[in-house]
Amino acid sequence: MSDLAGLVAISFLGAIGFFLSLYIAGKANRTGTQIVIGAVDGSPISTGVRTAMLFQMWLPYEMAGAASSIFLTIAQLEMANHVSAPGVKLLAYVAAFIAGIGSLFYLALGPAGFFQYRALIRRAKAK
Repeated sequence: MSDLAGLVAISFLGAIGFFLSLYIAGKANRTGTQIVIGAVDGSPISTGVRTAMLFQMWLPYEMAGAASSIFLTIAQLEMANHVSAPGVKLLAYVAAFIAGIGSLFYLALGPAGFFQYRALIRRAKAK
């Protein structure tokens, strides 16, 4: 692959990955807020629905965020192997580093959020 084509591909993949991660995080956070508040669009929801939202909406968002960030990390590292210009390689490594940090956040904070939401739902059930 030519360095120019690599630069375009690395830049495009990095930008798309960045905005994809923000989109997934936003969807997960909105769902998490609904779980915490116990309401969707102003209508109260039961603890059963909150539990379903946790397992069927929030958890898949978190898993998709982690998986896409890991995929982007590997893709950027692989793209670095197909270019020769040092600046383009550096860009690929920086993009891989950013995506890798993003995946670490998903992997570290996802379980913490899951256990907090689950505990909140259990407390709400006990009331």
